[in-house]
Amino acid sequence: MASPSILRIERINYALGGVLVILAALTQSREVALGIAVGVALTCLNFNVLRRLVHKWTSDAQAGRVGAAPMLMMPKMVGLMVAVALAIFFLPIDPIAFTIGYSIFIISIVIDTTYSALREENGGPSPTESDKHHG
Repeated sequence: MASPSILRIERINYALGGVLVILAALTQSREVALGIAVGVALTCLNFNVLRRLVHKWTSDAQAGRVGAAPMLMMPKMVGLMVAVALAIFFLPIDPIAFTIGYSIFIISIVIDTTYSALREENGGPSPTESDKHHG
């Protein structure tokens, strides 16, 4: 099972991305809205694959096995770079909007970190402890 914090960040990515894509579709030009949508899609896909690889990697390490997950990190990064280049060069998207859409994972991490810090500061159980019991 992946870390509850990583799962929360992934869910925040999906939620923020969905809201951002809808807002862009309603208020921006086609190139900007498509750029945001493609950026959001790539960052969500990248985060999902990264989470799965890290989970596999740590599970293998805990079991004393040497798995293929570490060897898959480089092809994942190359695939991501190729996808970004193809999107920028061949799709009718705004590169700045693409960058904004792709960057939502940073906001998701900040939101989760702030949530975790405030929850612990207020004397509540850490999100990791409470997620073990409730989710």
